[in-house]
Amino acid sequence: MPLRALSVKPDTQHRAGRILVVDDEEGFRDGVADLLSMEGYHVTVARNAVEAVSLLPEFRPQVILLDLRMPLLDGETFLRGIRGLPASSEVPVVLISAKEELPAIASRCGAAAYLSKPFEAPQLLSIIERVLA
Repeated sequence: MPLRALSVKPDTQHRAGRILVVDDEEGFRDGVADLLSMEGYHVTVARNAVEAVSLLPEFRPQVILLDLRMPLLDGETFLRGIRGLPASSEVPVVLISAKEELPAIASRCGAAAYLSKPFEAPQLLSIIERVLA
């Protein structure tokens, strides 16, 4: 699992943030979801962008963590598409990828932030806190 330094505070109170994690790699997706849940966030996961679209109206995420490279529909196309949906037009999206072009792609498609794989748990938590602020 690319997440390292998982320091979790057992006394963390439940946070208000609802986070949708969209990634086709099960181990990565579940690891991120577990970390965020232990930090007190409400987390829902999707295996791909098509599944994520179906979750948007009911879950109403406050942040979407989105893998850039996925089958069926890539992250960049998904991000552009959800901007026209009422349930997600203003939701900040954090793009996640190992691609070198990630900063340019994030800027081009209007992502709130990006995170290059692999990353440390504190980096992820810092970005989540920043985009929720």
